[in-house]
Amino acid sequence: MSGSPKRRHRRDGPRRIGRFGASVAGIFVAAALAVAAAQEPKTGELVRLTRDGHFKQRPAWSPDGKQLVFARHRGATIFLFVVAADGSSERRLTNRTDPEYDAVFDPEGGAIALAVDKTSPNQGDIDIHTGKSDGSDLKPLVVSEGKLSHEEWPAWSPDGKQLAFTSTRDGNQELYVCRRDGSERKRLTSDPAHDAHPCWSPDGKSVVFATGRWGNLELASVEVESLKITRLTESRGLDDYPAFSPDGKKLAFVSNRDGNLEIYVADADGANPRNATRHEAIDNFPAWTPDGRLTFVSNRDEGFDVYVKSKVD
Repeated sequence: MSGSPKRRHRRDGPRRIGRFGASVAGIFVAAALAVAAAQEPKTGELVRLTRDGHFKQRPAWSPDGKQLVFARHRGATIFLFVVAADGSSERRLTNRTDPEYDAVFDPEGGAIALAVDKTSPNQGDIDIHTGKSDGSDLKPLVVSEGKLSHEEWPAWSPDGKQLAFTSTRDGNQELYVCRRDGSERKRLTSDPAHDAHPCWSPDGKSVVFATGRWGNLELASVEVESLKITRLTESRGLDDYPAFSPDGKKLAFVSNRDGNLEIYVADADGANPRNATRHEAIDNFPAWTPDGRLTFVSNRDEGFDVYVKSKVD
């Protein structure tokens, strides 16, 4: 990557990113086309893990840092893939034929949770399944109950005993939490606005999420016991997809607050946000390696691929 930065265009757009994510993605893509002052990362700071250019979403690392799972949109399909830490040895996570995405390893690395779209008989009826980390022995965990609903974006608690997720089972997209066996389900949010993309705080006492309750998307946290809501960001743009660093001191998220879709990193409470990617391309879906390197999806090289940034200011 040398020379003057050029505006890139995606090769293959997303088929869907959930009921809420799809609508937000359109806004994000339009906003990202605005040209911002771009600075290329220094040589050696950015590693590209995939090179096919198809749209990808939600990269997530195994606890030992040896594997990365992500969803790839290719034409009308969306399936989960796993690669080694250097981008090699790519394979399908499962052999399912229905859409699957939003996969995350549990904190011990022995299990995985994912969202599956049952295309028959009710297309768009999405459930959360869990199974072994190699994609085998999948079983339903959170399923629709007598009507169509979207159960998406599972997130493991730090101790691995609970899962947070979003659901439209009660009409609006809200946050819920349950035990890892699906029991003791509890609703965390109740607001006319959409709440999405939960991320557990390092102490396991609260869940950070994106919400439209203040107009544009902002980040907030909800205490699991008291259900107290605390606003974390306030910007003129959209803030979404929160992800805590392994040491719990940093919170990464996506924002177009400066006119372009970038990855920002703030303190754990949302204070002192700074632009970590600074590129005119679309940068999205932040995640962290277990050793604290920032991972994200970008179309800076003619297509959407996964990158790892070794230095985060």
